[in-house]
Amino acid sequence: MREGSRDEALSYFDGICPRARQLIDMPKDWKRWATADREPIAQWTFGRTTLLGDAAHPTLQYLAQGACMAMEDAVTLGEALRARDNDIGRAFALYQRSRVARTARVVLSAREMGRIFHAKGVERLVRNDLWRGRTPERFYDAMEWL
Repeated sequence: MREGSRDEALSYFDGICPRARQLIDMPKDWKRWATADREPIAQWTFGRTTLLGDAAHPTLQYLAQGACMAMEDAVTLGEALRARDNDIGRAFALYQRSRVARTARVVLSAREMGRIFHAKGVERLVRNDLWRGRTPERFYDAMEWL
């Protein structure tokens, strides 16, 4: 993380409504940090070592699921150990099989949501048209699987 600039931050919000602009004007200082993900991987286990959380499936912030996925991993790993009588190899295999598809879906969906949230030009018009007229509750219809 490094120091950021108020002017740079505000440059991303040209044309924002006045009420939202009041919120953006509130911070006294700004920080910059990089966000990144990677393509989902199917292999998390290497001998007697396995990955969980961001080590296994780093994700962008757009679905706010990073910590949730890490907790799900921990619970699933614990249950896999119990189900396989603490046989590490078998438990790790079960854990990995149980989690790879769901976490890959989160990683790819978060990436797509970032693209949609930051759409420009015609893509932005299409996005706005798709969401127009939805109640706030309906914005989350596509996220029920989370």
